[in-house]
Amino acid sequence: MGSQVLFYFFHWVEASGGPGWVDKHVDSWINVSGSMLGALKGLPAVLSGEMKDTAQLNAFAVYGLEKFLGKDERCEIFRSMPGVSSMLPKGGNAVWGNNTWAPDDQPGQIVSFGTFINFKGSNSTQSPSNLTVEESISYLLEHSETWYKDQVLDNYSHGVAHSSAEVENNERDHRKWVNPLETRLPLAPNLKIFCFYGVGKSTERSYFYREDQDPNSRLNVTMDTSLTMGAVDHGVIPGEGDGTVPLLSNGYMCAKGWHIKRFNPAGVKIKVYEMPHEPDRFSPRGGPNTGDHVDILGRSSLNDLILRVAGGKGDQIEENYVSNIREYSEKVKVYEE
Repeated sequence: MGSQVLFYFFHWVEASGGPGWVDKHVDSWINVSGSMLGALKGLPAVLSGEMKDTAQLNAFAVYGLEKFLGKDERCEIFRSMPGVSSMLPKGGNAVWGNNTWAPDDQPGQIVSFGTFINFKGSNSTQSPSNLTVEESISYLLEHSETWYKDQVLDNYSHGVAHSSAEVENNERDHRKWVNPLETRLPLAPNLKIFCFYGVGKSTERSYFYREDQDPNSRLNVTMDTSLTMGAVDHGVIPGEGDGTVPLLSNGYMCAKGWHIKRFNPAGVKIKVYEMPHEPDRFSPRGGPNTGDHVDILGRSSLNDLILRVAGGKGDQIEENYVSNIREYSEKVKVYEE
């Protein structure tokens, strides 16, 4: 989330301090595990108060959790936290896929990641069909209280700007300032961006849902935690990432998005260094080679990279790709004008 805060700050400070402020005052941006396009797990959190952490609890733990803090109560708590809503996925179907396809689909995959929320075997005419990321956000807002819908629409935007004119117009709209696909990097040709993030840890990518049959619940749908088959674990379909943020969110802007002219007109230099998740089996925090979203801060090689940048030797860092992010990025439907 810190990467989004800094990206917003760049726009805010230049709106008042002038277009040269960042170029004058900021040498480098060290973007560690930067969720530039959001975290998919934030959407089920505000839709039904659930995520992998709750879906995979055992029956006794679920009983205790629901007894003291039910799904609808958790949902209300998550909706009251603006930070969670700021992490709703950005880029829509162009980035995350449609009903038949997603950039990060794997060969032989049965269910495409493009259908973000899947409904299995429902005979009800009121149950929605499978939903893409775009449709899931629309569904969320349609079935939310007015105060929450207004909060999201007044502060955030989740689309894509397909022209330079759109990007420049968005520079004057604060709702767009956390979305790197609707606004540009600062006009700072001397700025350098270093994208350091972990890869290779199972990360929430899409879900199976069902209608909520609880008469006491205010929710329309709930995660289908009874469904476990193949890669699906308690209704959660895993993909690639750092355990919290999907690979496309961590890596797309760095590997491809900011190489598109309208999003980086000043030619800010960007380097990517991916770190594979290689946890120490005897360490509860993963040890010195973890790629976990948070625990990576204790990774020795990351600290070495940060010190190099801080010491003015960032130019000596060679890019390191270990995932297929460049291949996935080429499939994203965001193009040069």
